[in-house]
Amino acid sequence: MKRVKFGIALVLVVVVGFGLWSRSRRSHGSDPHERQTVTVERGRVALTVFADGVLQPLTTVAVKSYAGGPVDVLAVEVGDAVEEGDLIGKIDPTDSLTAYNQSVAYLTATQARLRQAREQAQVQPTLTRAAIAQAEAGHNSAMMDLKRLQKATHPQARAQARAALDKARANLDIAEKELVRVKGLKERGFVPQSEVDSGINRRALAKAELASVEERWATLDEELSAEVKSSEARVAQAKASLDRARADAVQDRLREADVASAEAQVARVEAQVENARTTLEYTTIRAPRAGVILDKFIEEGTIVTSGRSSVAQGTDIVLLGDLTRMFAEVSLDEADVGRARAGQQVAISVDAFPDIWFEGTVTRINPQAMTQQNITTVLVKVEIENPDARLKPGMTASCEFLVEEAEDVLYVPSRALRESRGSHYVSIRQGVEIVELAVTIGLVGDDRTEIQGGLEEGAEVVLPDLFSEDATARMREWGRRAAGGGSFVRHAR
Repeated sequence: MKRVKFGIALVLVVVVGFGLWSRSRRSHGSDPHERQTVTVERGRVALTVFADGVLQPLTTVAVKSYAGGPVDVLAVEVGDAVEEGDLIGKIDPTDSLTAYNQSVAYLTATQARLRQAREQAQVQPTLTRAAIAQAEAGHNSAMMDLKRLQKATHPQARAQARAALDKARANLDIAEKELVRVKGLKERGFVPQSEVDSGINRRALAKAELASVEERWATLDEELSAEVKSSEARVAQAKASLDRARADAVQDRLREADVASAEAQVARVEAQVENARTTLEYTTIRAPRAGVILDKFIEEGTIVTSGRSSVAQGTDIVLLGDLTRMFAEVSLDEADVGRARAGQQVAISVDAFPDIWFEGTVTRINPQAMTQQNITTVLVKVEIENPDARLKPGMTASCEFLVEEAEDVLYVPSRALRESRGSHYVSIRQGVEIVELAVTIGLVGDDRTEIQGGLEEGAEVVLPDLFSEDATARMREWGRRAAGGGSFVRHAR
């Protein structure tokens, strides 16, 4: 496109130069009958600004892998159209799969511990209540035994021991009296010696029994006291067991804490499993959105780094672009930027399709101008609908900005007009003479000018000599603009 502009400028310079040379050699004026004429017609007059730009896609995404390792599968080629979720490639999943399986096994173990903790927590209150009830029963039994010793058993034992002592003393007294009586009878010869011997034996037995009962009576208080102390010790032991059983009620809360800890452990391991599953899924690279593969940076077997690394940015796999909408980034000359505005219609052509015009709209005019090689331009962004994806990123786009237009109006070629002292004139024939006629103009377009008054449709207007001073000035300006002194103004389509 730049070569075309340069060629046009060169041709115009040659034509203007030739015109100046010819005008210097020719006489003033020419044969009026040989002058070219045009007819006043009705149609469209448009004023446009032309500039070149470069096509860019709506979006480009550098697809990376979250997982690192060798690439086993690369499923796309440059130019392939993909939908969101389509397979791009696969990374060797060996390490990720091993980590996932280990985390799943650990999760199974922690879940088993959680079930055990819950079962223990569920049965612990029952065990606690049973232990407390058993301890309370033991304590109550020991207390009752102690009271029974103090109020019943010991008084009864003391009474029995006293009765036995009294009985033993009475028996001894009776035995001694019986022995005295038998001895008296023996002396008088009424009883044999055997009776005396029996009396002696009964007295001896009565003495022995009395000695035993007296000894029992003498040690009774110590024995009863020992029994009381033993019973009191059992009461104390039972009380300690009861206190311990009641204290062990804290096991209920401890079991609940064990459950909470096990649940937290399961949640943590579940997160590890989910993270491992995600890492495993990262080994399968899918398209993040619909688009076309613009570039492919690696081949199968390449070892890539993870895009999640805080050290490296990761390896680019492919470049994905959305070509449904395209943008032309146009550097508009500062002399013409005042004619551009957001929402303005733009006609775009590319060398690949010279006979096709694409419709676009200005979406942004940069607030900051740029100067390169003493040329100041402003970047203008033009959005283009590209439903069939014929437009490709990087193409040079020739953009025609529609500044103003008038439909169904009378017009003449702009070169048919002459301006003098703020008025505009055209030349018409009157017989054999060519006379100037004042006209009222409207929109001055690229190569047409709107006629608002002074001419009627169908009237013939004489064009000025190609090498007249006015025509030469027009060509000189046209050549200047085509050569780069401002954006090139194209002919109406």
